[in-house]
Amino acid sequence: MIDVVIIEDDPMVSMITEKIINTEKEFNVSKTFFKGEGVVDYIIENNIELIILDMYLPDTEGLNILEELRKREVKENQYTNTIFVTASNDKEHIEKAFKLGIVDYLIKPFEFERLEEALGRYLSKKIVSSSKKKILTQDELDKLYHGRNNEINTLENELPKGISEKTLEKVMNAVVSDPMKEWSSKEIADLLESSAVTVKKYLDYLTEIGKIKSDISYGSVGRPEVKYKIKM
Repeated sequence: MIDVVIIEDDPMVSMITEKIINTEKEFNVSKTFFKGEGVVDYIIENNIELIILDMYLPDTEGLNILEELRKREVKENQYTNTIFVTASNDKEHIEKAFKLGIVDYLIKPFEFERLEEALGRYLSKKIVSSSKKKILTQDELDKLYHGRNNEINTLENELPKGISEKTLEKVMNAVVSDPMKEWSSKEIADLLESSAVTVKKYLDYLTEIGKIKSDISYGSVGRPEVKYKIKM
């Protein structure tokens, strides 16, 4: 479970953001702050992995918090990922935020799907960075350092009815996380904490459009099982 801290002075925006995040099984909002006081200490002491940060707060600016956090992290050997959610569309603010290593920057008012996309982008980065592989493909490098998911971006613009782009991305990321492995639908379902039937539908669709390949595995006991693997 990924612990998230929200720093947002607007109670309504904070409540909506928390609700969106908590609908994602991988995330849990552990605390909400309405101003900057005490934020950095809490993040460091609890080793928070991800923060949702507003730019304008009653007592400080989000960039000031992020700068202080980066200084403390060097001493504590920690790193906190950041997604800005703010009304600030000032180019200087945006450029400085990305120089400080943020994951994404959302300008208010934002669409719910855009926040979900930002969370998905963070998960993509986490899956690749936590992999034991020592050599990366170009696509994995792009996911890790440029926030891109080329596997999903190359899909057709119109997805079939019943296929969600967000779920499709999660299933694809699971397969990509170990390119040499042959996955069963149950293994990926367990990894994503989802239904095997649902996952199989997405795996079959990815096979149909040529992103992955499937083979039938004949074990020594029991019925044959379909295995899925990334196309190299």
